[in-house]
Amino acid sequence: PARPLVWRTPLTGLMTGTAEPGLTAAACVLIGSTGFDGITRTTYWRDNVDPSSVLAGTLGLAAAIAAVAVLYTAALRAGAHLTGQDPAALPGRFAATLLPIALGYTVAHYFSFLVLEGQTTFILLGDPFGTGLDLFGAAGNRVDHDLAGPALTAQVQVNAIVLGHIAGTIAAHDLALRSPDRALRGRLPLAAVMVALTCAGLFALLSG
Repeated sequence: PARPLVWRTPLTGLMTGTAEPGLTAAACVLIGSTGFDGITRTTYWRDNVDPSSVLAGTLGLAAAIAAVAVLYTAALRAGAHLTGQDPAALPGRFAATLLPIALGYTVAHYFSFLVLEGQTTFILLGDPFGTGLDLFGAAGNRVDHDLAGPALTAQVQVNAIVLGHIAGTIAAHDLALRSPDRALRGRLPLAAVMVALTCAGLFALLSG
């Protein structure tokens, strides 16, 4: 039988502790790739790396993803050592708590792109074949760059990153409370990594 639709508390699905296959890798790729996108917009990257270099971009992307994966795995293995748990089981169990962070990074880095290109898409959809149609009454409209001005974009970016990390930390803390040993000291390394990712994300934004 079909399952009924129900209202659920936000983040409930993040705290089941189920180690879904591939979730750890997917979360690390989401955070690492979006973080690398932020790095490429920094003054340091633009001044020191050829933007047309495929090799530099590929190596940088791989390094960013690897850094996130290593930090995350090392933090949980350190936590497992402190609590006597199986170090191989924890990365998959806590992987879902990285998803709010990935969402925050995505919103921060692509907010202005969505707002500006979204307007362009809407205008073009009104006359998709260039035949003079005006399906949405948007003919002659121009992209309003003020909708994604510097001040608003900066506010959205900072809030998205901070709130994403807060949500991820809360989810990880709640999941830790549900563990058999409830040894919160074992989650300190993961909390430290989340704080480090927050600082790195904000640094990349402020260095742009």
